[in-house]
Amino acid sequence: MSISRTVNITCPGCGTKQDVRLYDAINVNTDPELKDALMQNMLNRIQCRGCDLNFRVDKPLMYNDPKLGILIHWVPETDEMGREEILDEFEESLERMNASMPADQKAPSVRLVLTRVELVELIFMLEKGLNQRVVEYVKYSIFTRNPEKADPKTHRLLLNVEDSTDEEFCFVLQNVENQELGQILRYGRGAYDSMIELYEENADEFLEMFPGPLISARELLLEDEAFDA
Repeated sequence: MSISRTVNITCPGCGTKQDVRLYDAINVNTDPELKDALMQNMLNRIQCRGCDLNFRVDKPLMYNDPKLGILIHWVPETDEMGREEILDEFEESLERMNASMPADQKAPSVRLVLTRVELVELIFMLEKGLNQRVVEYVKYSIFTRNPEKADPKTHRLLLNVEDSTDEEFCFVLQNVENQELGQILRYGRGAYDSMIELYEENADEFLEMFPGPLISARELLLEDEAFDA
C-alpha cells in the first residue's frame, strides 16, 4: 500500500502556510496513478493558495513495484543531511530491517538514489531489465574518457532509456546547478552486451566497484577525487 500524511508547508514564494498531503511511499501496483504522477513530475507537487506558486516538495520517498521486485528509496541531499549522513542512516536502517526479518526469510534488496531524476532513470532501467551496475560501469568509462565533455563535478550522465535502441544507448548530460539537459552521448549496445557477459562470468569486479546500495559512477568519481585531494 502507499503511505501519505498531512504536512504543514510554508510556500517558498510568499510564506503562506497550508496543510498538504505528501507521500512517503508509493506502491505502483495498488496505486498506478501515483507512478504516473511521479513520472510526470507531479507527485508531491503543491499549488500555493496564497500566490498560486506551483512547487515540488522533495522529501524521502520509497518506490515499490512488488510485481517487478523493484524497491528504491529516494533520499534528497539537503544542507542538513549530505551524502555521507544519508548513507550512514540508510545502512543503519538496512541493519535494523535485516535484524527484524525471520531467520528463514531474506530482506528485500533496496536501491538508493539521491535525486528525483535518478529515481526516474533507475525505474526505466530496471523495467527494461538492464543491469544497473553494468550501466554505471559504462557511465564511468564515458566520464573518464571524455573529461572535457563530461565532468562529474558539474554534470550528471543519465541514460535515456526511451530514446535508446537495440544498436546504441542514448546518454544525456544534465547540468547539476541548473538541472538543464544538454549534450547527447551515444554508446554502442554491443559493448554493453559484452560487459554483461563478463558480469555473468565474474561479477566480483562490478560488485567491488559498485557495492551499493548507492550505485553511481558519478558519486564514485567524486569520492575518489575527494580522497585524492
